[in-house]
Amino acid sequence: MNINANETLQYLSNAGIINIEQVQKDVEIMKKNECLKMHKNPIWQGQGKDTRWKTRLPNGKMIAKKRKEDLEKVIIQYYSAPLTFDDLYRHWRKSQDQMVSDNTTYKYDTDYKRYYQDTAFSKMDITKITEENVKIFIRTTVGRLNLCKSACKTLFGYTNNVFKSAMINHYISENPMQYLSPKFFYQYCTEKQKSKEKTLVLDKDMVLLCEQLQEDYKNQPEYIPSYAVELAILTGMRVGEIAALTWDSISKDGILINKSEKYNCKTNTYFIDATKNKKERLFPMCNEISNLLDKVKKAELQNGYICEWVFANEDGRVHAPVISSCIKNKCRQLGIEERGIHALRKTFNSKIRNIGVAPTVAATLLGHSVEVNQKYYTFDVTSNDEKKEIVSLINENLPLAK
Repeated sequence: MNINANETLQYLSNAGIINIEQVQKDVEIMKKNECLKMHKNPIWQGQGKDTRWKTRLPNGKMIAKKRKEDLEKVIIQYYSAPLTFDDLYRHWRKSQDQMVSDNTTYKYDTDYKRYYQDTAFSKMDITKITEENVKIFIRTTVGRLNLCKSACKTLFGYTNNVFKSAMINHYISENPMQYLSPKFFYQYCTEKQKSKEKTLVLDKDMVLLCEQLQEDYKNQPEYIPSYAVELAILTGMRVGEIAALTWDSISKDGILINKSEKYNCKTNTYFIDATKNKKERLFPMCNEISNLLDKVKKAELQNGYICEWVFANEDGRVHAPVISSCIKNKCRQLGIEERGIHALRKTFNSKIRNIGVAPTVAATLLGHSVEVNQKYYTFDVTSNDEKKEIVSLINENLPLAK
């Protein structure tokens, strides 16, 4: 004879062995104590005029009540409610934020608003989310925001990390994303490919840009960002590396590139840090670079700007955004396609690769890996006439009718 749990309880109650009402009360007390144990943030009573009992919930909300019992009710209610994806996202962020920079946490915040905030998915019970729910959410978000593959991969990574954290902390028994990968969603992504004219600065525009710089030196020799743009043309350096250059890093052998200017989005401040790949490199000195640096020093001496920084004006160090704005303004002034310093970097690399410089040498000069150099910085910059000469050269000795 099979007897279920409810029948057993009723039997024991009828026999006077247990009191069901008391059992229910005891279970409620046990559950409340379990919820209070789950709350790790401190509970304290205010001093002076404000004697309320206070604590902060895991979602960041501060709670204050006159009686401790009322505060505990709020805590119990919070932990008794089903944990949502949003709750577990915040739990993941609590530890993750301690391991990354301010700029990374700033990006987390902006991406959260973009991808998750006020969505039905974020409010779902974490234990009820299935692989199908995740697929629909990511597919919908990719379409709603017209995400490219890179952004899709970021969204996938955030979501997967939340589920991994939930598993580690035993909120769920398995990860619903276990058998998914970002590539599954790439078919729904928007392809964002820039034309060569937007990615590089081709010869015709480069000539115009260099002529404009020389003209600006005559008319506004005190405008230091113009010289910084020319250094970007001559070296392919990152704009942050240019802004962080000091005179003691300049020698007859070359430019020692060992630091970069960074910007803290949370504090709105600039600071000097290591280069992007955390390595230093020596960029060789040539006559063109030497002449440019001589012009910079002369202009700064005449205007009282000279200091430890190579590029400085009346306000001190010229920051990277000012240099970036400078080249864009000059492009608009010339009526050509607007480009940034990064386009000069790709152009420099493509030119040296196209004349036969080995990938390892180019990567060393630019300060990144060979793989990155080949995938993101190497483009065909030859003109159609140059291609015509190449084709003629390889065909000229063939025994064909003339």
